[in-house]
Order: sequence, then C-alpha cells, then structure tokens
Amino acid sequence: MTDKAWEKLPYCPSLDCPVCKGAGFIHPREAGQVVWEGIVPCRAPGCLKESTRGRVVGEAAKQTFESFQPVKGAEKALRCAKALAYGEAKFVWLLIYGRPGNGKTHLCNAIVREVRDRGLEVRMILAADLFSILREAMRDNMTDELLRRFKEIFFLAIDDYGVQYGSEWEQAKFDELMTSRFVTGRPTVIVTNKDFSELPERIQSRFTDKVMSQIAHNSAPDYRRLKYVH
Repeated sequence: MTDKAWEKLPYCPSLDCPVCKGAGFIHPREAGQVVWEGIVPCRAPGCLKESTRGRVVGEAAKQTFESFQPVKGAEKALRCAKALAYGEAKFVWLLIYGRPGNGKTHLCNAIVREVRDRGLEVRMILAADLFSILREAMRDNMTDELLRRFKEIFFLAIDDYGVQYGSEWEQAKFDELMTSRFVTGRPTVIVTNKDFSELPERIQSRFTDKVMSQIAHNSAPDYRRLKYVH
C-alpha cells in the first residue's frame, strides 16, 4: 500500500516505523519460525495496530472512570489512577497489582483515555506484545531505535506485566527502558496480576521510591464472579 493509499483510510501506520518500515504489516516470527500464516498489523508504538485499536468500538472504549464499579478493595487503585490521569498526582509512576479480573485493565484503559483527552501523548501496550516486537526489531537490527521510541513516549502504560517475562535479553532491554523512563521522570503505569513480592527486585525498588512512585494493591474480587452472584 502506498503512502497516498493510507490517506483515504481513518487509520494508518507510522511511515517511519523501525519495525515494519511504514508498511503497516509484519510477518510474526518466533525463533526464526513463522508462528501462523499470513501477516498481522504492526504493533510498534504509534503504528497500525494502535491506530486501528483507537477507532474500534469495543470493551476498552467502554472502560472509563465513570463506568468503573468501585467495589471494596479497589478504592486506592481507583483513587491513584484518577489522580495520575487528571494530572493531580505528586507521583509519576504507578503500579497496580492484584488478582485477575478485578478491574485493573479497566483502570489502565481509563487512565489512557483521560490522558489522551488532555491532549498528551500516551501509549498502552501489553507486556507480551512489547516483548514480541522487541524480538521482531532484533531480527532487523532495529532494537535501539524501537527502544528509543518507547523511552521518549511521554506517558506509557504496560498491561499484564508478568504474564510473559521474556528471555534474559528481553528483560535486559525492558530494564533499560524502565531505567531511562525513571531517570527522565516520564509518567509510567504498570499493571500486573503478580503479587508485588514476585516482581523483579529492580522493579520493586523503583516503585517503592516515595518521591516518584505509588503502589496500589487492588484487592477487589473477580468482577466476572460478582455478575453471577447478583
């Protein structure tokens, strides 16, 4: 697809994307092997996958602070999420952790929505997708450029961290990314189903910084089970 062809569509890739080179699509690979047939939208920050996701009406579009059910156990997570999203927080790093299904991703989507509505640059990505595109970039010797983009994003939210920790190399790159964002004071949110004690020591250390960071344990029950109860 040519550059002009994208102009007729409501979504488009980043034309200088280091992963897809502006094509918008990539062949997903794992250890040199194609995982499934065909091509998929590029998941690099600011590229095609993110562009289309922002225009698809789905569950994420409904996940706002107004639609969040403030059940017992989620109070602190909700309060911290709102403060950071509205620019009222003294901290710029937020970790939300707790059991699956209790609204952590809902809060993450709500944060991203509000930050975007304030006109600020914000990106949200699944941890597994982040590790995947790091591998893709390594194959094309574009890892440094990809990391630079993630480092420079003003507000970055990483969902489901801990679902896929990645290889030692991937973890080293992830740590490089986190170190850069911490040093430069860029707002960063990490959402995880893991207990805080299970996270790598360097992640724990940064989020226990009382000047920069805040930790919010969401101890609410699984919302999906509550639906059946009621």
